[in-house]
Amino acid sequence: MVEILDSTLREGEQTPYVNFLLDEKIEIARLLDAVGVEMIEAGDPSVSPNIRVAIQKIASLNLNAEIVAHSMATRHGIDYAKECGADRVAIFYATSAIHLESKLKKSKEEALQIITEAIRYAVSLGFKVRYTPEDASRTDFEFLVQVCNAAIQAGADRISFADTVGIFQPHQMFKQIRRLREQLLPCKIDLHCHNDYGLALANAMAGIRAGADCIHTTVNGMGERTGIPDLSETVMAYHNLEGVNKYDLRGLTEISGYLEKTSGFFLAPNKPVTGQNAFTHKSGVHTNGVLKDPRTYESFDPGLIGRERKIVIDKYTGKRAVASRLDEYGIQLNPTELERIVEEIKNVGDHRKLLFDADIIEIAEKVLGRRIDVIPHEINALLMISVESHVYTSAVVRRLKNLMNVTSVYEVTGEYDITSYIKAADTADLNNLIEEIRTIPGVKQTNTRLVLKKHSENGADR
Repeated sequence: MVEILDSTLREGEQTPYVNFLLDEKIEIARLLDAVGVEMIEAGDPSVSPNIRVAIQKIASLNLNAEIVAHSMATRHGIDYAKECGADRVAIFYATSAIHLESKLKKSKEEALQIITEAIRYAVSLGFKVRYTPEDASRTDFEFLVQVCNAAIQAGADRISFADTVGIFQPHQMFKQIRRLREQLLPCKIDLHCHNDYGLALANAMAGIRAGADCIHTTVNGMGERTGIPDLSETVMAYHNLEGVNKYDLRGLTEISGYLEKTSGFFLAPNKPVTGQNAFTHKSGVHTNGVLKDPRTYESFDPGLIGRERKIVIDKYTGKRAVASRLDEYGIQLNPTELERIVEEIKNVGDHRKLLFDADIIEIAEKVLGRRIDVIPHEINALLMISVESHVYTSAVVRRLKNLMNVTSVYEVTGEYDITSYIKAADTADLNNLIEEIRTIPGVKQTNTRLVLKKHSENGADR
């Protein structure tokens, strides 16, 4: 059964303009462990002191995942990994003629000696060792077999086949891994597939089918250049297409969102699984089908990963989608009214980039000839208030209750002490009220949030 090594903390941090802070790395490791990945590649300790500290702290968390430290084939790199307390060291050294001749200036024989000596040293320190022949997909196959078997004989129990510049196609990956599996000594085979042609996950799945054991991923597909397979896509592909049920699906959305926030690496809306549009439907044919039976246009239930489907209303929209959206606001229509509203939406949609719920309500009001009070026309706001520690909260509450625009007041727990609901005629009225509240003795801080939509307690919108 497939294994997953996640390299967000190593390959992912090599994404251009991405840098994780120590606390963020620890949280990423916790979230990865909660998903259930078998291995977490925590970084290369030779890169910086921060990375060394991060690996040490992650290794001390007693996570279920095996903690892997990355290292060049050098003693000082391996020593750093040992000091960090990692479970395994992943030693890499390039094997293609391009790298040996142009970058490393080493012969094949010299490379073999460097690789085997580094692995023997790591084993002598008590490490489990993975060896990565960097640029394996462009390495002469006979030499690849030779160097991998030498690494295994030196003590490595895993070989990571690296398609370093993402040049393989799935049929090539299948053939190469099948041949490699037949000629290597007993070991596990990892797959490190880059996504330069958008084939990384397809290549990795082909490699697993050919006999490999483990796919390397990153959250949101981060990494050098165009990255490597995305964790969420990999997990969902194996869960839904291959029947692999050992990972926590609902953790995928959380960790994807956390990485967006901490990395500044934002997802394309059309990204599979975690992208904004992954469960969003627009055309009349699609929305009609998905509202009748979601399976018509969804390959899996978004609830599996804690997401919801969304119906976009614009000129492409059919009657069923419009009726469903207005029903969310408690607006019931007869067939004639619905027909007229859809017709007007299409007319407006021909001249507008986007239509929002407020626009749809406005169109419905125009067609029906009545006001529909579901979206506030005046400004409604929630105002959170912090009170100085030496002042009684109830004293501030009494002052708030006497203000004309404050409709309700609550004493609450948490960061703020008081929450109040405010109705104002316009932004100037709201601003004046907030300024007045700030002058109340004991008020330390306020936080204002505008209300976009109100719901009644029984679930009906108003």
